[in-house]
Amino acid sequence: MMRHLLLECPFARQTWHEVLAWLGMTNTGPNEEDTLMAWWLHAKHNTPTQMRKGLASIAFLTPW
Repeated sequence: MMRHLLLECPFARQTWHEVLAWLGMTNTGPNEEDTLMAWWLHAKHNTPTQMRKGLASIAFLTPW
């Protein structure tokens, strides 16, 4: 149930897309195949160093 609310439902997917797009981040939001942790590790690795703090904040604040 929690996975659906945070990652899979259309509203959650659109929210992730809009937040990341607003920040100008090229990462895609978490998808159905990923756990939030797997997405986080992949996104962190692919984000420039100077943007990682922002990504960390978004990764925790968006689900909240």
